[in-house]
Amino acid sequence: MKPAFHGTATWSGYVGPDFVAGPIQTLFDWNDSNGAAQDLVYKISKIEIVGTIASVRVETDNWTGNRFTDFFNLVKVDEDWKIMNKIFHLHT
Repeated sequence: MKPAFHGTATWSGYVGPDFVAGPIQTLFDWNDSNGAAQDLVYKISKIEIVGTIASVRVETDNWTGNRFTDFFNLVKVDEDWKIMNKIFHLHT
C-alpha cells in the first residue's frame, strides 16, 4: 500500500478506547507486523473529486478479522494521486 501514500501522509482513529495517530510509516510498520490480510473484502462507497483534490470512503471487512470504515484525502501531485491522510473507524 505504500506507493498510494505521500511520504508526509498521516493516519488516525480509535482502536478500542485507544486513539492512535501519527506518520503513515507507523501504519506500514503495524501492517508488516500483522502480516498480509487474508480474505479481505472491500468496497469503495464514495468518491468526490474537485480539481486536484479528492475524498474516498472505503468499507473493509475481514482486515485481521475486523471491519473498518476509512476516509482517505488525496491530492494530485504532478500526475499521480497520493493519499495525504487516512482516518478510520473500527466497528465493534
